[in-house]
Amino acid sequence: MQRPRSVWNTNNALAACFLGLLAASLCYLPNMGGSGLKLPLNALTYALMATMLLLICWRQPGRRTWRLSRSAAYFLPGVALLSAPLAYAPPDGYATAAWRVSALLAGCLWYCGWLQVRLAFRWRTALIALLLTLAAGQSLIALLQLFWPAWSWVPLRGTRVFGIFQQPNVLGSFIATGLALALMLAVLPGYVLRTARAERARQAGLAALLALLAALLVWVQSRAGWLGGALVLAGFWLAFRRVCAPRLQRAALAVLLGGAFGTALLLWLGETGEVRYVSHALSNQARLAMLQDTLKMIAAKPWLGWGYGRFEYAFQHFRIAQQPPTPVLEIAGHPHNEILLWWLEGGLVALAGIVLLLLGGVHLLRQALRVDRRAFSCRRRHAGEATALCLALLPMLLHSQLEYPFYLSALHWLLFMLLLAQLDRLSSRRSVLTLRRSRPLRLGVTLLCVGGLVLMLAALRAGWLLTQAERGGLRDVRPLREMSPVVAWSQQPRREFDLQTQRLLAYNQTRDEQQLTQYRDWARRYLRVRIDANVYASLIAILRYQQHSAEAERYRADAALLFPADARFSGPRQATPN
Repeated sequence: MQRPRSVWNTNNALAACFLGLLAASLCYLPNMGGSGLKLPLNALTYALMATMLLLICWRQPGRRTWRLSRSAAYFLPGVALLSAPLAYAPPDGYATAAWRVSALLAGCLWYCGWLQVRLAFRWRTALIALLLTLAAGQSLIALLQLFWPAWSWVPLRGTRVFGIFQQPNVLGSFIATGLALALMLAVLPGYVLRTARAERARQAGLAALLALLAALLVWVQSRAGWLGGALVLAGFWLAFRRVCAPRLQRAALAVLLGGAFGTALLLWLGETGEVRYVSHALSNQARLAMLQDTLKMIAAKPWLGWGYGRFEYAFQHFRIAQQPPTPVLEIAGHPHNEILLWWLEGGLVALAGIVLLLLGGVHLLRQALRVDRRAFSCRRRHAGEATALCLALLPMLLHSQLEYPFYLSALHWLLFMLLLAQLDRLSSRRSVLTLRRSRPLRLGVTLLCVGGLVLMLAALRAGWLLTQAERGGLRDVRPLREMSPVVAWSQQPRREFDLQTQRLLAYNQTRDEQQLTQYRDWARRYLRVRIDANVYASLIAILRYQQHSAEAERYRADAALLFPADARFSGPRQATPN
């Protein structure tokens, strides 16, 4: 049956968008670090997601139904329950929580959109190849950062490589996902080319890529990447050792040789070369202490939780309120476990949502294994594809329980939900729910996508202006004050922080007491949500200068426990508000 021309045109447009995503992931845009929309690549990624959703939404204008799978019947109520505590979130943390819930809903919409797309096998192959190219591009940047830093267009901060991302572990889980996709193309029978010569060339290229990815996993020294890569290789061996033995053995050999070469080079260069061993002993202790305190907080407020957006403030103050106080080694904005974060902040309602998501995942895994058993017995071309997609999700899923990759990289979120939708589409042959009145839904999704696209472009513009102002030492903040309302709102917390910091700089020139009062009022609000040593120091100095000694001492006592190594909080003393 011939497909409508609009479907073919849309598929080509989607492919062009993925090529644009590849180009964006290879370009460095100046930024000051951080997470979320502070990183321009994240805003670009969400903008491309909105664009692709628009294309999917109008892929077949005459289509009157929207398809939802049985797994979606678990996922959608789970997402709704995770979003529900936002309705009664504390005002102090509402803005932070709203952005997080918005990203969750955007990912859910992205997943539902791709459930409507039925791709032929060759289009699915092209999609996997494009996603693998994303991982290969990051591998290229990482290689340059490691061995030829002068050639790298992405500046290196510190001694560890991170590709285009801001953190080595994020690069590690991304490379491990690429390893899974490369194994998928190398092992599964459906991807074998018809001519022997072309197939040998394809296998040789994939073997070289597998060896490179394995070596890079060693050199990046990401425990999340190591665990993800090991689980992927073990999973492929367990799933396909009987049905794809020759190809699996060759692919596994390439991975092991690459890993062995990477380990040998790491040991040989030691502390003197480009690849240096990084000890994780202190990190292990900090993670264990964080896990223990997180579980104590959940036990203290199991029903309603501590409130969405309140983790950073509540966690640190819970620690220093214990007897004796827990030594604070770092200011944690996340418990390094996604399930625990939602449970701690959202209580029983969020936990119910998490349980539904887990049930949906278990159901999807069972469906994938059942579909592949049937496909192998019937010698179908897509045999093994669903199981391989399950394994490709493992590195990012594991990383989300060890850190917070989806906050640092929207590219991870896009990739995770896209692979999940493709897995669901392959495994669920029947719709559990079909929405007949599609026109209002299509219009609603269109409005959301257009609004999201405008907001992400505004966030890009705001981020650029803020970065330029911050790199200039906040000497000129007129561009920040002159932002349009939409542009300013997209980066409001960061913009407000910069403007308030500039008030202190202006006070040093003008000695205008009103500047201090406005900064003081803002700092009180800010420190009910965030923990920042410089804001503490400035607020304490202002309070002492304005003769609010008792309040200043309360803040100083807290800061001394939160920042025990900071001499500014070591004891009561006079200070100036400079």
